[in-house]
Amino acid sequence: MNLKEWLEENKYDTERIYYGLLLDLSYYLKEFMIEKGLNKKQLAEKMGVSPAYITKIFSGQNISLKTVSKILSALEIDAGIKLINREKEQINSKKERENLELKQKSKKTLEIVK
Repeated sequence: MNLKEWLEENKYDTERIYYGLLLDLSYYLKEFMIEKGLNKKQLAEKMGVSPAYITKIFSGQNISLKTVSKILSALEIDAGIKLINREKEQINSKKERENLELKQKSKKTLEIVK
C-alpha cells in the first residue's frame, strides 16, 4: 500500500486527523514568523521561553490552543480558525481546475479560428 492509499483509507482516523492539524498549524505559524521576519530564537525571546521550547512546540509536543495563543500574541497576529471539509474543498478545487481548463481550451480555439 502506498502513502496515498493509506491516507485515503485512514482519512477519518483520529491520529491522522490530529497530525494533519498539527502540520497545518505548524505551517501557518511558520508563515507568520516569516511575515514578521522572526526566527525561532527571536520568537522565544519575545515569548520569554527557551529556543528549545519553541522547537518542542513546532515538533508537535505540548501544543495547546493556549500555547498557540501565546505564539500569536508574540507575533502580534489576530488570527482565527477556519475548519474546512477537505473533501468538499477538493471537489470545489477540481471544478475550478476543470473550468479553467475549459476556458483555456476555448481561448485556444478562438485563437485558431481568428
